[in-house]
Amino acid sequence: MNGEVWFYEPDHENGYLSNFSSHPIVLGDNTWPTSEHYYQAQKFMDPEIQEEIMRAETPEKAFELSRNYANQVRSDWLFIRCDVMKYIVYEKFRQYPSLIHLLVSTGDKPIKEHSKSDGFWGDGGDGTGRNELGKILMEVREHFSQQEPFDLIHYVDHAKLPTQYGTFIMYGFLDPKTGKDHVALCYGKPKIGEPVLIRLHSECLTGDALFSARCDCGFQLSKALENIVENGSGILLYLRQEGRGIGLLNKIRAYRLQDGGADTVEANEQLGFEADMRDYTFCRGMLSFLGVSEVKLMTNNPRKVKALTDVGINVVERVKLQEGYNEHNAHYINTKAAKLGHMFDKSHMNLKKAE
Repeated sequence: MNGEVWFYEPDHENGYLSNFSSHPIVLGDNTWPTSEHYYQAQKFMDPEIQEEIMRAETPEKAFELSRNYANQVRSDWLFIRCDVMKYIVYEKFRQYPSLIHLLVSTGDKPIKEHSKSDGFWGDGGDGTGRNELGKILMEVREHFSQQEPFDLIHYVDHAKLPTQYGTFIMYGFLDPKTGKDHVALCYGKPKIGEPVLIRLHSECLTGDALFSARCDCGFQLSKALENIVENGSGILLYLRQEGRGIGLLNKIRAYRLQDGGADTVEANEQLGFEADMRDYTFCRGMLSFLGVSEVKLMTNNPRKVKALTDVGINVVERVKLQEGYNEHNAHYINTKAAKLGHMFDKSHMNLKKAE
């Protein structure tokens, strides 16, 4: 495809771009099974013909019906057909935000309906066609690419991820502003109408992968995944914000200062950073892609609750996540409670006032 986005059959790659894709569109009191149904029906002024086409079992049958009534096509059809197509394509994407995310994630690549049989809406199969549908899709992409939450994150791909807790689906995302990549680990299907159990987990190489006991990150990661599986469904957003946003190497420098007596906040500040430099705004884009607007958030950090609330995510419940308290991270956890406002059950954790 040479860097181009091709589509044609709805069940093939990029099939969501096809007018034949199974995405019903609600317009007033009517529900059109596909955008193809709507487009073909608008060729006629007769409401009975429009009704018949709307009720066609498949988009292919809707197409065939329009051919059966070819002698009754409205006289101005050739002059308005592009406007009709543009309208229904915009409506399709407006009603399916997940499709907008997919479309925006194609970046600035040319989009082409690769059809040998259509040289007007498609590329004619050899690139000589007008590709009018592709042009409309690129216009829709440009429109939404300037709007939140679609400009916050770009979806890349997904795959299965078997773990010791269960098999998750891992979705990969790219933050276009920072160039950082993030993943969402999704398990099961949340019940319709119920908030989704989630965890925002910032990357911690030392705790997550190297089993460090000087923080509680690895312990929290394990417990969060376990909780999600026990719940039957949920999402863990794994965010590439190492060291509360200062990066791995600066985190090592901060560790050295902590070895000399500084707490985690003091160490960051001595290096010229804020105590916590993480930004969770882009999480709205990830959750929007996944169709999540209400959550039960596993966290002890009030900043995470506020961050999601500020971007329009309804946090209906905070679920405490207290794991891994030990002699090596006691001062670290005390500091989180005393200086960063983390909400711990002190009787359970046996925390002492931070020095």
